Amino acid sequence: MTNLSAEFAPPLGTTAGMTSSAKELAQWIIALHTNKLFDKSDSLKKLWEPNILVDGNAAGFNQLVNGYALGWPLIIRAEHFAVAPLGANRSALVIYPQDNLSIVVLTNLSGSLPSTFIDEIAGFYITDMKAENGFGLPVAIKPLWAHLEKQGYANISNVAQEMQSQGAIKLIEVDLNTWGYQLIERKKFDQAMGVFTLNTQLFPASANTYDSLVEVYWLLGDSKKAVELYKKVLALQPDNNNAKNQLIKIKEQSN
Repeated sequence: MTNLSAEFAPPLGTTAGMTSSAKELAQWIIALHTNKLFDKSDSLKKLWEPNILVDGNAAGFNQLVNGYALGWPLIIRAEHFAVAPLGANRSALVIYPQDNLSIVVLTNLSGSLPSTFIDEIAGFYITDMKAENGFGLPVAIKPLWAHLEKQGYANISNVAQEMQSQGAIKLIEVDLNTWGYQLIERKKFDQAMGVFTLNTQLFPASANTYDSLVEVYWLLGDSKKAVELYKKVLALQPDNNNAKNQLIKIKEQSN
């Protein structure tokens, strides 16, 4: 690593005072993992132990990077816990301690946000980290996902309600929303429609469930259904500006 701190004002020394290559960072990670940087074998565990606030929760930067340790941002989750130093939204060094895997992404594009796709890279090495294998879904709904992937999504409502009544799953609005958008990203629109529709059935008083469902119809070009759902959103949430603007946009396109 090269020290460039002399070229920057003192307040920027810690954030812009070092430069390194991906190879150098890889060598540093190997040294870190093989205890060449510490005298005690439990140092890494202490270094990456989440800091817990007085309310009992961890706190981080966003929904993904949701915790913090001794100078290390954390991705705290039930599967594939990770430590993730990020830089200026254009570089990332993510270590998966339980998987013996580390990934370094360096770019010169501000806003490239490698943290949003670095798990996808990890999926090339760890197969159960692929979205098509259910990675990223909340644990509480994974049994439902597994069943529907095998049997199909046609009867999703009955299957979901039966599994929930048996205590096999716990259906939460935000979890179903996460699942639906994951399906949209994979261009599985029919399956996404089933998940979002289930969400409207379980949480009919939530405007957000209809706002999410309408996105599928919008992507499929069904403007008539989109209008119907945006009106439902406004009935539940009259100040929803997105629904108002989208209705104006649909009307302009139809003229």
